[in-house]
Amino acid sequence: MRLRDVGEFGFIDRIAAMVGEDSRVVLGIGDDAALLDLGGPELVAVTTDAMLEHQHFDLTWLEPGEVGWRAASGALSDLAAMGATPVSVFCTVGLPPFWLVEAAEALLRGVAEAARAVDATLTGGDVIAAENALVDIMALGLVPDGQQLTRGGARPGNLLAVTGSLGAPAAAVQALSEWGHDALDHDPRRAPIRARFAHPEPRVAAGRAIALSGLATAAIDISDGIIQDAGHIAERSGVRCIIEAPRIPVAEGVRAIAEELGTDPLPWILAGGEEFELLLAIEPNSAEALASLEEVAAIGLTVIGRVEAGEGVVAVDDSGQVIDLPTGGWDHFWRHPRS
Repeated sequence: MRLRDVGEFGFIDRIAAMVGEDSRVVLGIGDDAALLDLGGPELVAVTTDAMLEHQHFDLTWLEPGEVGWRAASGALSDLAAMGATPVSVFCTVGLPPFWLVEAAEALLRGVAEAARAVDATLTGGDVIAAENALVDIMALGLVPDGQQLTRGGARPGNLLAVTGSLGAPAAAVQALSEWGHDALDHDPRRAPIRARFAHPEPRVAAGRAIALSGLATAAIDISDGIIQDAGHIAERSGVRCIIEAPRIPVAEGVRAIAEELGTDPLPWILAGGEEFELLLAIEPNSAEALASLEEVAAIGLTVIGRVEAGEGVVAVDDSGQVIDLPTGGWDHFWRHPRS
């Protein structure tokens, strides 16, 4: 059996089966972050996220500092999905020896700036030589026990809601792939797409406010596509998630790029990764209260579906018909590189 036969998440399940129990581990493998009880007043949330050149990023599309920002934002978004407050970021970089020192410094500066933007600090890491650039992030945060958000709390009757808007990162990748490395640089109408792709903002403040409100029962960050990530909530919660595709807010500029490319943006919206927005299962009739929270109002919250008894996840159109997608989201061992 090969890794492509089991896929990324099947392999993670096999790893989880190897691990023994530990009383200090409140939540282990299988969520956006692990939660540890180390005897302090709050739980410690720990997550890691790695990005590899030619697999997750292309340096003809992004500046080194943007690569560092994006890598750190991926891990910080995991903390946001847990409702945790980031404290420290650690970064291991593998860099080719021919890189300019200035480019390497810019990459780490991007990591440090992403951490600083959420009141965390780049605290340490490691530097190694590598054939292709690698950025591996570990992020630590704190969350009071009982306030954490997880993938496992959704219940039938909950609504599904998403922060912000979707589709921009996948639209950017498609545009860059078809039009070239500077496709998004010279047209001001495409600036919002490039900004969302190169400089994502993890929803840390919103995640913390949502956790404090107690109105959300489950959460995940949208890093692998909303269909796939909703599937993780469905699996961990033992429920069925229904995504009403026409209700999903679409990021500025996405439809215009799709029209220019002569393609349907729906797969970008449903299966595009690295959105770093939050998908929530929320209590019925709580959407208005959540949307009115200052940190959430700043980015928007939209109800896009519901939770039912059953299993799995489907997207439906405005007539309730199931939408058949060519892919369900990102999987390292099944999919081709996205950028």
